Amino acid sequence: MNARKKITKLFTHLIPILLMGISHTRCVHNNSQSKVQPLFSKTIKYSTNIKPILDKHCIECHGLEAIEAGLDLRTLKSILNGGESGPPIIKNKPNESLLLELIEDQIMPPEGAPLRKKQIKRLRSWISSGASA
Repeated sequence: MNARKKITKLFTHLIPILLMGISHTRCVHNNSQSKVQPLFSKTIKYSTNIKPILDKHCIECHGLEAIEAGLDLRTLKSILNGGESGPPIIKNKPNESLLLELIEDQIMPPEGAPLRKKQIKRLRSWISSGASA
């Protein structure tokens, strides 16, 4: 038997075994209650990803001690309502969102540490994806 026939015979027997192993692994390791999410997409949630950033850097002037420029950043609803300059974010349009512009230009926050690049990226992604709860 030549080498080509031996390899073909070997693979003919191995392929079903490999497919059964892959199928078994997917069944055993997939939790039926887990959410299926796209491989390269992470859902950004207001309550867990955005609110903590705003609470740390913005809330002192825009919610707790004062509501400067009429802008209350304590809740998603109040953010979407906006302040004296209108809504601070435009859903799906980060480049038209005043809040993001002021943060990226390091105008806001006026005191304390500026937001980190990762936080700004998260805000931008959240706005790009529709700024949902």
